This record gives sequence, structure tokens and C-alpha cells, in this order.
Amino acid sequence: MGFDIAEFLCPEIKDVDIRSTKKNVGIFLSAYLAYRQRVGQPREPKVTASLSLTPISSNQVSKQAEEILIYNEEIKEKFLELHEQFVLGFSAIEHPFKPEISKRKKKIFYDRYILGYSVYVTAERNHVSEDLVSQESTKCIVQFAHAIGMIIAKK
Repeated sequence: MGFDIAEFLCPEIKDVDIRSTKKNVGIFLSAYLAYRQRVGQPREPKVTASLSLTPISSNQVSKQAEEILIYNEEIKEKFLELHEQFVLGFSAIEHPFKPEISKRKKKIFYDRYILGYSVYVTAERNHVSEDLVSQESTKCIVQFAHAIGMIIAKK
């Protein structure tokens, strides 16, 4: 049994309905970020300096959230499901040969879609052009959406 490249091949941007795919990712991120808050986590997931996600530990759940969770285990389960999907999507934002580009892409995704910064602010924060932020944002959306099964193909 060999490596099946088709299993990991991300679609080309030209083949993706970017508008619909971005809408799907937006719906997912809205739900994920809301559930983070419902279980007592900060709205934004924590990332390290190398743009790796910080694992969630039981110590990070607030006392108030623990009391809520006693009454509503369903919220905790949904959060963990969404978090797992977020980790899959975020970790898929990569460049195959250049780790520094992978890091930049993750930072752009985080700034644009988690922190909600504009293209201009994201460009300033990352010391790159607005055009590069726009291009990388689209690539990130495609990689993220592909990893979690939210790609909408062009018709």
C-alpha cells in the first residue's frame, strides 16, 4: 500500500468557489470561537511564537465554566469537536518546502480570520504588501477548508 497523493492534494484556487468556501469557513469560525467562550476559553486560540497551537488543558477552563459544564456536557463535547477541526485546518496551512512561508501564512490567517484585522493592518503587522496578504489569505482559506472538508468547487 503506497502513498495516495490524491488523498492529500489540495484543489487549485481556480477550481474553488472562493466566495462560498470563505462563507463556509466564516460560519465554522464563528461557531468555533463562540463555543470557545462558552466553555470558558479565551475567544482566540493561543499560539506559540512559531505559530503552533497551544494545547488545551483542563487547567485553562475557568471555575465558572466548570460549573456550567456540569449542567451542559453537550457544549463541551461540541467545543472539543470544533477544536479538533480547527486544529486540522490550521495545521494544514503550509508551504511544502519553506517553513518561514508556512509561519507567515499561519500568521496572516490568524490575523485576518481570528483577530479580524483588515488586509492593510495585516500587511503592516507582517511587513508584507497588501497584495501578498490578499493572495495568501485566499490560499489559506483553501488549505484550511480542504483539510476540514468545506471546499466548494466551482460549477
